[in-house]
Amino acid sequence: MAEEKERIKDGKKYAIGMRSGIFGLLVNAVLFAAKFTVGILSGSISATADAFNNLSDGASSAITVAGYRLSARPADREHPYGHARFEYVAALIVAVFMFVIGALFLKESLVEIFAGKGTPDVGVYLYIVLGLSVAAKGAQAAVYGAAYKKTKSLPMRAAMQDSLGDMLATTGAILSAVIWDVAKVDADGYFGAAISAFILFTAIRLMREGISPLLGSAPSAESVNALKGKILSYDGVLGVHDLVLHSYGDSRVYAVAHIEVSPTETLLSAHELADRIERDVLGSLGVSLVAHIDPRSEEKGDAAHREMLSAFLAARFAGLTVHDFRITEEDGDRHAYFDAEIPYESTVTEDGILSALREFDPNCEYVVKIDRR
Repeated sequence: MAEEKERIKDGKKYAIGMRSGIFGLLVNAVLFAAKFTVGILSGSISATADAFNNLSDGASSAITVAGYRLSARPADREHPYGHARFEYVAALIVAVFMFVIGALFLKESLVEIFAGKGTPDVGVYLYIVLGLSVAAKGAQAAVYGAAYKKTKSLPMRAAMQDSLGDMLATTGAILSAVIWDVAKVDADGYFGAAISAFILFTAIRLMREGISPLLGSAPSAESVNALKGKILSYDGVLGVHDLVLHSYGDSRVYAVAHIEVSPTETLLSAHELADRIERDVLGSLGVSLVAHIDPRSEEKGDAAHREMLSAFLAARFAGLTVHDFRITEEDGDRHAYFDAEIPYESTVTEDGILSALREFDPNCEYVVKIDRR
């Protein structure tokens, strides 16, 4: 049932993405042709730069369509987690293309500023084309925004933000024409440079957004809290730790969690609990969970020791928490095993923790495993 829901969700996302991408491709093709024509006829570098901004947007739409087609391919032997990350690859290609376009027109704009290429020939047709472009980009932003709300797709969000930015860029080209038409001040190169800088800024932002999920970005706090809350809602679950979430597209999310249960639970009952949690998490949250069972002693002596140890280490080392704690008797000596979870930026070392523990209880042998979060 859960897999069927995912297939339906992927199908809807694919259809919405394809429609939005084709719409953007057609609109940007028309805008490029119109702006390029008036830019050449009027000699306006800002209008021409804005035209090539639309060309890059058209290429973005084409790549987005291709990305959706590739990401919709089912899992196979070589890619058992599916192909959904093609969306991120498509966004990255678009960003690189935009960066090249922005850099080329920044160069042209600087030449215009310092060398001069003549003043623009402003006519009513320039205002008409650029004005209609602002309206068309507003419609595009609305279409992409509606698609993003339905799909939560990174390329759709990027396209929406880019369309909103294009409205500002085209407004800049209109202002450049107005300044020359009214005051006879040639600000075309400056507006062209501003539009080019905007294209470069947008490209760098999209690069970061495309690279981050490919590298494996941290899950959102909302996702982690939702999964933790779901697991902790079951009778018999005493705690959860070492939670790992990773995704291959927003509809392919996988997780591993260590679930703490009483050591008096039988192997069969603990296994059945883990199975039930895994099924329910997949059905309700769409997350493929692998649950690892950890025994957690609730005997008064062990619990008191854990609480005092946790308080001692938390006071000594900022951000440190203790989990997976257990005490054993080995050859007449007490041994305490636990995991110490510390922030990534912390400089705490295992030797530092063990040195502090010798002060806390020199009569116990501690074995510590460090986890970073």
